[in-house]
Amino acid sequence: MNEAHEAASNRVSIEYTRKEALLNNIPGMLTYALGSVILFHLWVLFGVLYLFFCIIGIVLFWTLICSHCPSYDKRCCPCGYGTISSRFFKKGDPSQFPRMFKTYIPVFSLIWIFPLLGGVILLLGNFTLYYLLLVLSFFIVGFVLVPLFSRVHGCKDCPMKEKCPWAKQRKLTFRLETRLDKYV
Repeated sequence: MNEAHEAASNRVSIEYTRKEALLNNIPGMLTYALGSVILFHLWVLFGVLYLFFCIIGIVLFWTLICSHCPSYDKRCCPCGYGTISSRFFKKGDPSQFPRMFKTYIPVFSLIWIFPLLGGVILLLGNFTLYYLLLVLSFFIVGFVLVPLFSRVHGCKDCPMKEKCPWAKQRKLTFRLETRLDKYV
């Protein structure tokens, strides 16, 4: 582990500004926007339902995960969810954070699966260059940029990264993350 990562691991309360928290949310929001556009092309109601599902997914994240995080009610959460969660939900047991996160991952993964399936249906039913670019954009943002951005920016300095199932399952990308630190 390089010195920067060791120092980040030892810091428990890095404080993020609202601007940094907003920047951390842009890749996810872009995923939701592209996913909704894909599903709108299938049927407007699918797009609307997907947006509601995304909103419900985020609220469930705040309820089930953020309320159990030690960053609850603190500005050390890279995406700002800890402070948002504290405004609406009671504090949970921090020892349950890993279990709650692991339980929630399958639910949250549907946010990526629905648009991907919708994109395949669009491409099989009416292949156009526009649909191909739209689905490729969703794939690149949702499956490449969001995880990469999380690893390089959000998860890198998160005080919960050692206990987080999302961060732990990606330890293999540590070498890539270390190399990208030079450029980010």
